[in-house]
Amino acid sequence: MTDLHDATRFAVYFVPPAGSAEYELGSDLLGYDLRARAARPLPDFLRPEWQAVASPYGFHLTVVEGFYTDPERLGDIERETRACLACLAPGADVGLEGGHIEVWDEGETWVQRFTPSPALLVLHTLLLARLARFVTASPFAGEVAAGHYGRPFEQARMDLLHTPRGLDSFQPHFTLVQPYGGDQPEVLQARLEALTRPHARLTPASLCLCLKPQGESHWQVLREFPLQHA
Repeated sequence: MTDLHDATRFAVYFVPPAGSAEYELGSDLLGYDLRARAARPLPDFLRPEWQAVASPYGFHLTVVEGFYTDPERLGDIERETRACLACLAPGADVGLEGGHIEVWDEGETWVQRFTPSPALLVLHTLLLARLARFVTASPFAGEVAAGHYGRPFEQARMDLLHTPRGLDSFQPHFTLVQPYGGDQPEVLQARLEALTRPHARLTPASLCLCLKPQGESHWQVLREFPLQHA
């Protein structure tokens, strides 16, 4: 049996442009620059152990989950992604709005969550449905086996799409801290809210096919696809 910890993974992410204010902020918070594949020093109010889970992914917003795949299918995944993006009408609004801080997982995970535009929700659904056939294993398999995501619609999603999340319950977000282990959550919330407030609305100019190669600990950008706007 393949050790999934060492298997190749792929995902479709929105990664803000290098040098943009939101990308620089997110990369600083996580202590990792996804585009440059380089570590960054953390701000003084965060500790490395509080970013042990989030940092290797880099600053990103998930459009399609980080599934496992056969590395020989990466070319097919890239072609299918391009085909899906080509279906989006020029000028479609793929924006994100209403960005705000939420705390998940009993205080462990801190995110900036957004509301997706209808066109972005359609694009998420199309990509998830079309790329599911290249999935060899799901990162949610262990949680499902442990009894999580047990509602019938979640089971149906796992059977069909290898994830219990997304679709009409899509919650686009940037993970900012994970796993938080401090004892001053009010202070952390105030800092994150102040830092992210200028970036409450974003319009992706591109999506990225990202990869975590076999045996690697960090994610990287494999291909970037521009989105057409009016």
